[in-house]
Amino acid sequence: SDEALSALLQLRDERSAREELKEIVANWEAIGRGGTWSDMPRSTKRVLAVGVTMQLLQQLVGMNAFMYFGPRIFHSLHLNENKFQAMNNAVNCLATLPALCLADRCGRRCLLIWGAVGMTISCCIMALVGLTKDEGDLFSSYVTISMIFAFVVNFAYGWGPIVWVVCAEIFPLRHRSRCVGLTTMSNWVGNFLIAQMSPVLLESLGFGSFLVFAFFGLCALLLALWIPETKNLPLEEIESLFQTKLGGRNPPSTTS
Repeated sequence: SDEALSALLQLRDERSAREELKEIVANWEAIGRGGTWSDMPRSTKRVLAVGVTMQLLQQLVGMNAFMYFGPRIFHSLHLNENKFQAMNNAVNCLATLPALCLADRCGRRCLLIWGAVGMTISCCIMALVGLTKDEGDLFSSYVTISMIFAFVVNFAYGWGPIVWVVCAEIFPLRHRSRCVGLTTMSNWVGNFLIAQMSPVLLESLGFGSFLVFAFFGLCALLLALWIPETKNLPLEEIESLFQTKLGGRNPPSTTS
């Protein structure tokens, strides 16, 4: 406990640090050996549903359609598929870096909201330009590629990293490992759906496929507008925040 107190004193004044340490110890003693699925309260299952939805939407907005089938999309735009796929991957990597600083400065909710707005607008423009452009129209191709990069940027600082941050902190300690495991599994379910359905959508709808991704981007925006902000909140307070948001009773602090 001395090491824990020393770490807390680097972030809090002495009184706040000691109070938080007492709360953490009480929480740890309360969870015992951890919870089970059968004793998981309904309120926690509601929060779990939020986490599962976030992870599914992270995939269904279509990011991996560009990662997996980018060369096919770029080829349809009469562009060098390998060159532009490499550029796309570089944009994804570099645009993730701002999230490292912005998550605690701007907040998780802010990044999720603006990321979803950017992805939705980008998909709508891609669909509009792609469905109306003439064959061989190079200008339309470059407008489309710029929107692909814009989509990737908005995903990379928003729904890419921040969903993992939120899912790591919203669950009560007693059930956190099981809940995070299930939300991670749902992410891979969404990944599987995108991998299987994207070729079908691109073949049947062409650039109209991006309207499907825009719909899920809009769903992501609505969820981001609904979830509460967790920036700078101790993990012990976040469960109460979601309990209030979901209409449940605030749990005692020893069961966080």
